[in-house]
Amino acid sequence: MTRPVKPLRVQPLWARVDQNRVKLGAFVIFFVLGSALLLTGAFVALPASLIGAFGAYYEGWWGSATYAGSLPIVILVGFGLFAIAGAFIAAVQLSNAEDWVRNRFGGTELEETAVPALASAVSDMTIAAGLSAKPRLLLLETESPSVNAFALGTSRTKPVIGVTRGFLDGLSLDEQRAVIATLTARIVTGDIWFSTALAALMGPLKAIREARLTKKSAGAVGEGCGNGCGGANLSGCGDGCGDGCGDLDLGEGCGAAIVVVVFFVLVAVLTYAAVVAAAWIVTLWGRALHRTAYEKADAEGMLLLKDPKPMLSALRKVSKSSTRVGSGDSSYDGIFYAATSGTPRVERVEARRFARLREVLGTDGIAAPPLEES
Repeated sequence: MTRPVKPLRVQPLWARVDQNRVKLGAFVIFFVLGSALLLTGAFVALPASLIGAFGAYYEGWWGSATYAGSLPIVILVGFGLFAIAGAFIAAVQLSNAEDWVRNRFGGTELEETAVPALASAVSDMTIAAGLSAKPRLLLLETESPSVNAFALGTSRTKPVIGVTRGFLDGLSLDEQRAVIATLTARIVTGDIWFSTALAALMGPLKAIREARLTKKSAGAVGEGCGNGCGGANLSGCGDGCGDGCGDLDLGEGCGAAIVVVVFFVLVAVLTYAAVVAAAWIVTLWGRALHRTAYEKADAEGMLLLKDPKPMLSALRKVSKSSTRVGSGDSSYDGIFYAATSGTPRVERVEARRFARLREVLGTDGIAAPPLEES
């Protein structure tokens, strides 16, 4: 059974555009400050607290009261530096968002002469929507015959529309026009601003999240006792576990070396956990803010296309096809017509979009069979 859909709140176009501007600004600010807070905790607050605890244990390193009093200042300074660095990185990522996403998904420039029908559809939708500039076209090469398309840009003056090879081969010309109409509607309302910012700003987090502890670092922990402190040139270490590490006395050189290794491993693990948590928080936040954007864009695209059948058939065909692009990371779903992690099974969001579009199209939509969720 297809679940009933709740009615969408009707908004004027100018309200949608202003709302997306505010959404974009709030997202960038909270992203920078949140990232700075997490990194400060992982790289400054945690290490400084552990160092203070070790310093208190080893009598004479620091006066505990003096160190404890200066710790908040160090944390605030660290937070400020991370916030400044985050703002700079965010500005760079946003200014190069189109190129970054293009490199991420392997897009190449698509000449209009190679796809005259698609180029004509883009021109028609540009005129119908009243855009000042026609979107550039990209071709996304995918490992599998994926049927998908995206729209991105941080303004309406330089938008980009990309399509996969499966999109060109698997959809009819009318269905291609229907998808282009939906993507053009997202450009007009500014929905692509937030999704483009999310895709661009997630880049550094993804790079850290996908990184793994190197084999050398893992070996340093495993070889700490067997080689007398893991190869570190520290006085007081024995040649084996029996001589230098047997009693784990922190007063011994090898015991101190183990503490140092454990300290750095703990910081690395907590940093990785913080980055993974931040990536998921941002992804879920992006989904929540963009929850109904697909459905609104479908309805607004219908106003540009003025032809119900291709809208329904395109959404049905894409929903039942492979839509995977790149690694299939859901963080980038916001810029695509359908989720990049999609498989040839109908997901809940696609079934809801189809039900919403049938509702918007009235008698023409009801005549089409519903898209049942797999």
